[in-house]
Amino acid sequence: MRTSKVSEAGDFSDAGAGSRSIRRAVQIFEMLLQRDEPLAVSEMARELSIPRSTAYTIVNVLTDARYLEPAGGGAKLFLGRRLFELGMSYGSKIDLLKAGALIVKELRDTTGETVQLSVLDTDMLLVLMKEEGSRPVRIISRVGSRVPVNWAAGGRLIVSDMEDDDLRRLLKRTIRPSPTLKASTDVDFLIRQVRRFRRQGYSVEIGETNEHAGCVAAPVIDLSGRCVAAISIAAPEQRLRSPNRKRLIAAVCEAARSLSHRLGAAGSSV
Repeated sequence: MRTSKVSEAGDFSDAGAGSRSIRRAVQIFEMLLQRDEPLAVSEMARELSIPRSTAYTIVNVLTDARYLEPAGGGAKLFLGRRLFELGMSYGSKIDLLKAGALIVKELRDTTGETVQLSVLDTDMLLVLMKEEGSRPVRIISRVGSRVPVNWAAGGRLIVSDMEDDDLRRLLKRTIRPSPTLKASTDVDFLIRQVRRFRRQGYSVEIGETNEHAGCVAAPVIDLSGRCVAAISIAAPEQRLRSPNRKRLIAAVCEAARSLSHRLGAAGSSV
C-alpha cells in the first residue's frame, strides 16, 4: 500500500548538492536505528539540525519508496519494509556465496564435471562461481559470463517464479538466438518449458548453446520459497546420455536441496 506524503511543503534548495541529501537520508536511517522508535519529521529535523523543509522533502521521497513508513500513531515514521527487503537480499547473497562455494566444490568432486552457481543479473543469467571439472574432456566456463536465460538450463529455472506477464516481457526483450541456433526463441514455448522444469525440479539442455555439450540444473530456493540461484553441471554430450544423465540429475538436485536448506527453505525441498 502506498503511503501518503508528509503534509508540509519543502524543496531541495537548502539540501544543496545531491550528496548532501544522501548523507542526510543516511543520518535519518541511522538515527531511527539507534533510537529504535518512530519519530515525527520535526523531531528528525531537530535532532539532526537540518531545516524542517529539507527534512520533509527527504522524508517524502523515502516514504514514497517505502524506506520509511508511518508507525506509532500520529505523524510518526519508522524504518520501512523496503529496508527489510534489502537486508534480506544482502543476507541471502552472503549465505549463498558462503554455503554455495562448498557445495559447488563437493558436487564437482562427486561428479568430476564442471559445476556452476548462477543467479539472475539484470535479466541475464550470471555465472557467480564455478569449479572446473576433473575429467579428461571437460566443459570450460568463466565466472562473470552473462547469457540470455533461453540459452541455459539454469536460466529457465532462475525466472520460474515470475508471473506469466512479467516473464513474457522479460523474454521478449532478452531472448537471442544461441550460437548453435538450437535454443528456442519462441516465447510461448519457453514459458511452458519454464513451468515444466520448475514442476519437475530440474532442467536439461543439450546442444542448445554449445555443440556436443549441455547442462543439467536444479533450482536453489530461499526462505521465502523463491528460486534465487541455479546449480548446474556442464558436461560433454556423451556423458549426458542415460543412465549417466540420471546420475547427474540426481546429484545436482541433491546439491540444490542442500544449499536451499542452508538458505532456510522449508524441508530442503525444491
